[in-house]
Amino acid sequence: MTALFFSAAARRVGQFHVNQIRLVQACVLLALACLVTGAFSSAPTNQLILLAASGLVGLTLGDAALFLALQIIGPRRGSLIMALSPGFAALLMVPLLGETLSWIGVVGMIVTIAGVMWVVLERGQPGEIEGNAGWGVFWGVLGALGQAGGLILSKAGLGMRVPGGLLNSVSGITSSNVESLSPLYGTLVRMLAGTVILVGYGIIVGRFGQTLKSLKDRKALGQTSAGAIFGPFIGVTLSLAAVAWTNTAVAATIMAISPVLVIPIVRIVYKQAVTWRAVIGALIAFAGVAVLTFRERLAQML
Repeated sequence: MTALFFSAAARRVGQFHVNQIRLVQACVLLALACLVTGAFSSAPTNQLILLAASGLVGLTLGDAALFLALQIIGPRRGSLIMALSPGFAALLMVPLLGETLSWIGVVGMIVTIAGVMWVVLERGQPGEIEGNAGWGVFWGVLGALGQAGGLILSKAGLGMRVPGGLLNSVSGITSSNVESLSPLYGTLVRMLAGTVILVGYGIIVGRFGQTLKSLKDRKALGQTSAGAIFGPFIGVTLSLAAVAWTNTAVAATIMAISPVLVIPIVRIVYKQAVTWRAVIGALIAFAGVAVLTFRERLAQML
């Protein structure tokens, strides 16, 4: 849902202004949710720094690059490039978090990403690409790398049950001082860091006034608001919960099936036909997710 709303809004008022508005909206929603649920808690400074850094890497820089990619090459191809994120996460989690993935997990990742790529490599629609496709791919890869880095930093910031790897070691996080934080609270810290940096930058370069003017575009504002609810409020919070409670690469791979989930939405909203290729790709992707979900049981059987 997020990719569709934000790509539409970005094409009306620009990704930079959409990014600022949706972060502010998300901070308000998250703060209210934390108050209602009692998610606020005291947290070690080193974990808060990691969460803030994840906001800079994943939300400010990573999402800005992603929005540029979506604006240039559209939500379908943009989502394809973002399918690289689980691979980046798998490479980074070994040295930085000390996590590992069995060969069955690797197979599940490959099958899932293969299904996603089979779907999104299908011939596009006329007018889907607006600009230089090469730049769209570049920004998409940068966004995928930023999102993977943001997940790695977030996991360490939320507090691992058994802290390991270079990132926890450098940050001074051990089993004796680690605190388990709510994903809702962790998301708020990430959003606040990203908002302060991005809005501050907008003020410094004199573009914040244009962001305020873009609020007059009611259609773009509505699209941005909907994207903020589905994305940084609900989606990012649930993604942090997934990362906190399972292997980082596994969580990232399951989240990468969003292009498959976009298919029925695109069919309804844009009246695009759903081909057999899309159906087969979706089945392959979900088969890969099943392998990832039941990888431990499959390992016992084999």
